[in-house]
Amino acid sequence: MFLRRKVSEPLTDEDLVLRIRGGHQASLGVLWDRYAHLLFGVGMKYLKDGERSKDEVLELFTGLGGLLQKHEVKHFRSWVHTVMRNRCLQVIRGQRHTLDANEHLQEEALEDREGASLHEATLQQLELAIDTLKDGQRECIRLFYLERLSYHEVAERSGFDLEQVRSHLQNGRRNLRIQLERHGDHDTI
Repeated sequence: MFLRRKVSEPLTDEDLVLRIRGGHQASLGVLWDRYAHLLFGVGMKYLKDGERSKDEVLELFTGLGGLLQKHEVKHFRSWVHTVMRNRCLQVIRGQRHTLDANEHLQEEALEDREGASLHEATLQQLELAIDTLKDGQRECIRLFYLERLSYHEVAERSGFDLEQVRSHLQNGRRNLRIQLERHGDHDTI
């Protein structure tokens, strides 16, 4: 036993956290060994992307020392799991917001193309067809296409919320298309 080193008891997570708070950065490596693979699993569960999950785990551990200085952590395992889950949810929200914005832009581009087709129809036939629409549809079509207002401006002027404006425009276009097709102008919409 003379040449053998005495193996010390492994440190608990809480002991490692205290050491990190005291400036012992090597303790981060021990926590990495214990939890990186578990946090990667959390990332995969939420993000479903291996590379993005690895990036999030690396970013979490890069800032872990600072986080541990700011927060009183009593149960490291559940705390770090929650931090990782919240990071993943923030990424997902960011992606959703980007997707929603892209969908909205594509929707407006499609509506602009349809609007250009509407303007090509003879104004008189178009006015007659617009007059046959229900009040909300007629008002939204006039404001959006004839006065060239944005969705938000149509909502402000008409008193409808954005979803109602979208619905009135979609239904109004469909009804205009049907009206104009009945009169032989189906190529115009």
